Amino acid sequence: MGTYILSAGGDVGRKQMGIILAVVTFFGSILTTPVRGIASESPLFSAFPQALTEPSPAVPAWSALSLVPLKAVPPPAPDRTEGVAPRAPGDVPVFSSILTGANASLRGPEPPAGTVPFRAFLRDEKDSDIVLAPSDVAGAMETGEEAEPVVVLDAEFFANAPDEVEKGSDGSYANLTRRIDKFIRYFQTNARDRFEVWLARSGKYSDMMREILAKYGMPGDLVYLALIESGFSPQAYSVARAAGPWQFIPGTGKRYGLQVNWWVDERRDYEKSTHAAANYLKDLYGMFDSWPLAAAAYNCGEGKIQRAVSRYKTDDFGTLTRYRYLSRETKDYVPKMLAALTIAKNPEKYGFGDVRYEEPIAFDKVAVPGGTDLAAMGSLIGVPVETLKELNPQLRRFCTHPEAEMVEIRLPKGFGPVAAERMEEIRTEARVTFLEHKVKKKETLASLADQYNTPISTLKEMNGLRGDSLRRVPKLIIPVTGLSGEESVPGTKVSPDRLRMAHMRGDEGYRRGQKVRVRKGDSLWTISRRSGVSIQALARENRMKTTGTLRAGSVIRIPGGVSRSGNGSRHVVRPGETLWSIARRHGVTVNQLADRNNIDPRESLRSGRVLQIPTES
Repeated sequence: MGTYILSAGGDVGRKQMGIILAVVTFFGSILTTPVRGIASESPLFSAFPQALTEPSPAVPAWSALSLVPLKAVPPPAPDRTEGVAPRAPGDVPVFSSILTGANASLRGPEPPAGTVPFRAFLRDEKDSDIVLAPSDVAGAMETGEEAEPVVVLDAEFFANAPDEVEKGSDGSYANLTRRIDKFIRYFQTNARDRFEVWLARSGKYSDMMREILAKYGMPGDLVYLALIESGFSPQAYSVARAAGPWQFIPGTGKRYGLQVNWWVDERRDYEKSTHAAANYLKDLYGMFDSWPLAAAAYNCGEGKIQRAVSRYKTDDFGTLTRYRYLSRETKDYVPKMLAALTIAKNPEKYGFGDVRYEEPIAFDKVAVPGGTDLAAMGSLIGVPVETLKELNPQLRRFCTHPEAEMVEIRLPKGFGPVAAERMEEIRTEARVTFLEHKVKKKETLASLADQYNTPISTLKEMNGLRGDSLRRVPKLIIPVTGLSGEESVPGTKVSPDRLRMAHMRGDEGYRRGQKVRVRKGDSLWTISRRSGVSIQALARENRMKTTGTLRAGSVIRIPGGVSRSGNGSRHVVRPGETLWSIARRHGVTVNQLADRNNIDPRESLRSGRVLQIPTES
C-alpha cells in the first residue's frame, strides 16, 4: 500500500475546506489503531479543526491538498552551499543526500506548531516508478536584489599606477617598491606561463566586466583584481572555499545576492559575480576612501583592515605592511595587483608582446523552464552540451534548477532565435521528470542507465553514490526526459511500458530530424554555421544544390547523425548506439572517443547527445 503526502498547492475556499476537515475529523475520532507508526491521538487530526478558527477568509496555503509521495518524512534540508551535504554514519546514500523533504518546498505560511501533514493511501502498481515533485529534489533557490548604480568614483589611482610604479623609490608607492618589483620579476620568470594564460583569457572577459563595473561607477581597472584572484577562470576554487572569477566565499556571495546551492553556484557566473564584486568593492571603498585599503580588505575582510587602521593610527597601506598584524598574503595582495596592472597595461615592455588574447565572449540569452535537460536541449538546437556548460558555468548539474519557473541561460551567438523557434519542443522534449525507483535484485547502474536512457554519471550525482554497487541502496532518484505533461504529475505511477512508449516518441522525433524556418537573409552557409551541420549535408537532406537560394519562411530540415563543421567531425548518438559501435564506425578507439568527450568508457549514451570525433579519425 503506497503512502503519500498531501502538500501545498494553493488556497482553498473556506466552505470546501470545511467539508474536507469535517470528514477528516470524523475519521480521526474513530481511528484508534496506529497507521504506519502514527496513532489516532496524533496531532494529525486535531490540526484540522483548529484551522477552521483562522480569521482569514481562505484556508492558509499550506493546507491546500495535492498528492506528493511520502518517505518517512525526511529532516530539514542541510546547507548545500558547497555541493552535496555530508552524510550521517550509516545513512543510505540515496534520498538522505538529495531530498530536502516535501514540507521544505511549501510556499506561504507554515502550519501551526505541532501539526503534521495529512496522509492518504493508494495502491501500488507492480514495478511502477513514482513521479516526484521538483520540490522533492535537492535544494532551494535563494535570491538577492542587485543594487542600483552609484556615483562614479575617482579612477586616478589605477590610471596613474603604472607611472608611479616605474618611478620606484621616487613614486607614490616607495614603501611598496620592493614587493611590486618582486612580483613583476615573478610574473616574468617562474609564473610566466601561467601569467600568459591569464592575459590571454582576459581578452575573453575583461570588456564585459569593465562594462558592468562602469554601471556601478567603479574604475574598469578593477578587473585586475579578478586577474590575480582567479586568472579570470569561472572554475577557480580555493582551499578557503572561494569560487569563481572574483573568488567569493559562500557567505559573502550570498550577502551580495549570489545563489549558492546544490543546483547552481552563481559565484561562477562571470556576469552576476561581477555585479556582486562591484557592489562589494563599492562598499569597501566607502569604508576606507582608499583603493589600496579597499583592495586589501577584499582579500582579508573589512574587519581586519579596520582593526589595523585603528591599532596603528594610519590609513596608509604601505605603513601598515611594516607591522606584523596583517598576514603576508594581505601585505603582498596590493603589490601583486599593481604589478599585474603594470604589465597588463604595457605587455610589450615587460616581454609579453606575443600573447594571443582570446576573442571577447559573445552570446545570446534565452529563458528556459526550470528542469530543462541541457543535453536534450542541445540536441534540439544543434549545440553540444559541453558548449552550454562552458557558457553557463553557474549550472552545477545536468539540468536547470527544477524548482525555478524560468531560468535565463546563455547560448552561442546566433542560437537565441533558434531556441525561441523551438521553445515548445524544448518545453516538452527536454523537460526532466524525476522518478522514484525501487531497486530490484540484479539491477545495476549500467542496466538502469540503459533502461532509462540516463547516464551513469547522472545517476551517481543525483543519488550521492561514489561507487557502482547498489547492494544497500533501496531506492534511487532517476531523471528522465520524454514524458508528457500528464505523465509528469507528481504522484503518478510510471510503468516500464509507459516509459518505453515515451522513449519511442522521442526516437520517432529524432528520426524525423530537426527543422528550422528560414529567416530573411539566411543561406545554407548561415544555417550550417548555426546548426553545426555541413552545407553538403544540409543540401543532401533537403534535395537541393549547395549554391541554391532560400526563400524566407520556408522550412529546412537539419539532418541527424554525423556532421562536419569548422570544429571537426561530430556524431549525434542514435538509440542503441554505444561508444564501441561509434568508435568502430569512425575508425578510432573507445578510449580516444571517451577522452575526447571527457566521459567514462563504460558510460551509457543518451540518444541525441553530440560527440566530438577525435582528429585521429
